[in-house]
Amino acid sequence: MTYTVPVGLPDPTPYLLPEEKLRFVVRRHHPIVLVPAAAIAVVVLIIALLMLTNAVLSPATVGVALLVIAGGVLYFAYRWMHWRNTVLVVTNRRLFELVALGIKRVTVMPIMRQSVVFRQGPLGRALGFATVQVQSATGAVLYNFNLLADPIEFRDQITNVAA
Repeated sequence: MTYTVPVGLPDPTPYLLPEEKLRFVVRRHHPIVLVPAAAIAVVVLIIALLMLTNAVLSPATVGVALLVIAGGVLYFAYRWMHWRNTVLVVTNRRLFELVALGIKRVTVMPIMRQSVVFRQGPLGRALGFATVQVQSATGAVLYNFNLLADPIEFRDQITNVAA
């Protein structure tokens, strides 16, 4: 059985070792982008309310407000691009994170583990995301994957490779 990368995700196949096969490719869930967007919206709302209550607006106040809003929009754009171009890849031999944002960065994580911890709160169950942690025998966290879009399948794939 051959696994194909879902449409819209960065292609990790150039980073595979000889005789290594893809098992699963996933990106983090979209709340990782929505949280900064919500924070930016709150800041914009507060600035708008402050500007409306102030009868006399100085050019300096307007300039600072516009700089804060522009900075927030640029930060959101960066977070969105980072989310869109980052995937976690499980192969038959290892686990790696591929970040294809300008310069491509591949972080290789050998699958050595004693336990895999799956954490999903009520909001995560409703929206379909969770945290998966890979721990050593002493309980130290080796890898922590927050806000995964398909956490159950990711956990199962890590467990199957490491078994």
